[in-house]
Amino acid sequence: MRNTFLHALKLLIVAPAFLSAQTKLPIQQAIEAKYALTKPTADHKDIVTAGAVIDLTKDNLMMFGTDAKTPSTVLYKDGKFKSTGLASSQNMLNRFSKLPGQSGSGSTNRTFVAGEKFWLIGVEVKDDGAVLEFLSDAISDVRYRAFVKYPFPTKGTIPTPDVVMDQIAQTIKAEPTDSKDAAAAPAAAPAAPAAAAAPVAAMAPIPPPPPPTDAPAAAPKTIAVGQTKDEVTTNFGPPTKVVKLATKEIDYYPDMKVTFIKGKVTDVQ
Repeated sequence: MRNTFLHALKLLIVAPAFLSAQTKLPIQQAIEAKYALTKPTADHKDIVTAGAVIDLTKDNLMMFGTDAKTPSTVLYKDGKFKSTGLASSQNMLNRFSKLPGQSGSGSTNRTFVAGEKFWLIGVEVKDDGAVLEFLSDAISDVRYRAFVKYPFPTKGTIPTPDVVMDQIAQTIKAEPTDSKDAAAAPAAAPAAPAAAAAPVAAMAPIPPPPPPTDAPAAAPKTIAVGQTKDEVTTNFGPPTKVVKLATKEIDYYPDMKVTFIKGKVTDVQ
């Protein structure tokens, strides 16, 4: 009897946590399906695998440099971004340090406005809201990072994925990628069978053409800093994926990544 009571007590303790995890999982899956995640390096200095380019559709999202001890924590509520906790205090300290006669070395921060772009690198669904982690491209050699929390409308209740997705869609949208566009394109209709041709008279056999002369070996394909986009495309063909950012373009090939600034190669990986 005692063992049965203890087992029932354990179920009462574990069941709410299990049900919470089961209801939060569809929300995370819906977010990651619509906004493909980007994988950064461990130090957040570069991008390993590019996901969807995220367009900001609301003004005043504050993000902190990746070297900041306290990443920017932002709450999206009542249609506005609001800095919270230590990030808000750090922002006030940075503003104060810039006043005449004051000095300080606060962490680098930047306020992003609608139309700017960045990456989604992480998603966590908590009991009271969904948290999205954003990382910008390098701006004047600084990448910016922020955690944005979208609180659930009703405290203590986990909503359906549609409710959370509508809330997130008020602030960001994902740009379509080349691969998705190709997948969404309708397949070409099969060609109609050709009409039967009328029989023709037999022709005399045609003598085979002379053997071709030996063609010279093709020059090896090369790529170098300073080449134009046209030169790279001529040598290697069109890229499999193109990501356009504020100040540069990144072309992805099966075995390399080429970065262009003002139409010229600046980096090859």
